[in-house]
Amino acid sequence: MLARCCVSIIIVVSSLLGCSSTISPDAITLGTLRVLPEALAETSGLYCNENSMLSINDSGNAAVIFEIDYEGEIVATTEIEQKNVDWEAIAADQQFIFIADVGNNKGKRTDLSIIQYPLNGTPMTTRAVSYAANQVSGNIAYAHDFDAEAMVAANDRLLLFSKSWRSGIAYVYDITATSESLLPYAQIDGLPGVITGADYDEIRDVYVFVGYKSDPFGNFAAFMAQADTNFALLNVWSLENYQQVEGVCVDKSGDYWFTEEATKTRAASLTKATVSSR
Repeated sequence: MLARCCVSIIIVVSSLLGCSSTISPDAITLGTLRVLPEALAETSGLYCNENSMLSINDSGNAAVIFEIDYEGEIVATTEIEQKNVDWEAIAADQQFIFIADVGNNKGKRTDLSIIQYPLNGTPMTTRAVSYAANQVSGNIAYAHDFDAEAMVAANDRLLLFSKSWRSGIAYVYDITATSESLLPYAQIDGLPGVITGADYDEIRDVYVFVGYKSDPFGNFAAFMAQADTNFALLNVWSLENYQQVEGVCVDKSGDYWFTEEATKTRAASLTKATVSSR
């Protein structure tokens, strides 16, 4: 495993949204950066359990759920009988672990699905999902809105958030029970990039997101954000020096944890973010 390194950074509210009155003056403090094991080099989702976290890798990797501790060490693995076409998000409730096999950067997939892995020993199921407005033949790679990498199970709903390369508008889909074509029921405006991870913060009653803006040269501008339950932005923070952030989850204390996929210049990592009102 790569050597660990440490950072401790206080980040104030980003000016990414200008002087919008909807942005509240909160700050985040980033704790120690924990380098993840090589087995999670392509980490693509994160879920906080009571005393540990769950993570997955994306396309080209084994169909494995990793349990990691809060130091980033792997403590258990569960292999499931389902192909990992492009796993991009993981969430859970009292009955299921949900895995979103919905990665679609090039816009050509027609086999998107949500895996429901039961926690009570019942058979695993897979639900097909599709976008009602999607015309696959017209999609241009990395320039369409029919991609997603973020999913949340909260308030008896399972929500999918789009990774909207073309418009920059993050669309919210309720995928709780349907296998029919999806239509967005809400949207998030004003984010400085695409959403790659999401969770619900029940202590503050807000949604939290991570994502980035990237360019063809491999440069990333990573961010973290909060939105209220009507999906209005509350905070946007720049994650300086981070690159391909991929997952975020909220622990029982209300701290945020986020992962970063390995790139040519950085190892995969896990970092805690503490939110404080100013």
